[in-house]
Amino acid sequence: MRTVVYVDGYNLYYGLLRRTKLKWLDLFALFRDHVLDSSTDLVQVRYYTAPVLGRMCDSAESPQRQRRYLQALRKMYPERIAVVEGKILASTPYQRLVKPIDNASHLKLVQVYDFNEKKTDVNLAADLITGAWTGAYEQAVVCSNDTDLEAALAAVRNYHHDIRLGLVAPIPGHDHRRISTDLSKHAHWSKPLSPVHLQAAQLPDRIPHSTLRKPESW
Repeated sequence: MRTVVYVDGYNLYYGLLRRTKLKWLDLFALFRDHVLDSSTDLVQVRYYTAPVLGRMCDSAESPQRQRRYLQALRKMYPERIAVVEGKILASTPYQRLVKPIDNASHLKLVQVYDFNEKKTDVNLAADLITGAWTGAYEQAVVCSNDTDLEAALAAVRNYHHDIRLGLVAPIPGHDHRRISTDLSKHAHWSKPLSPVHLQAAQLPDRIPHSTLRKPESW
């Protein structure tokens, strides 16, 4: 069964990867060897993300590490992984406080950094629908637990009865009840993504035939 996997990068990151040392993730091996049936013909993994901004990160090195990771994916799988980038928009709005701040009870509003990811969900949804109408796959697997993708899954399920849909939710633990029912009701099968699988699907410390290496810290 010709299969394309659509990965919501930020949902994967904040769902499972953020506080781990498993960010040097081999996306293609993860789905080929640990998620999908061994008889599946994995045609491509499409990875949707956006370049992080330095001022939104805990570490100033985060943008460089992200770029190195994306280069590593492209180098390892030039034909099998497609990186589709959106963008991050930064703003500094004023927000109303939920509770007063000790020793500053006069404050009602505070100015904050606000970062919004743009285009990635739309790109994923558009590509998923386009792939169904152009015959790019017999099975589509969406790696996300974001309910914004419900309409796209519903469109493929309702108009392409011969296509199989899978849902892989990047959530901690094995509790299937945490998988979004808004998404899973349109899928033929669903499962949570296991951290054990992430551990088993790491890129080599040095990418073959390149100078790219795993960052010393992340």
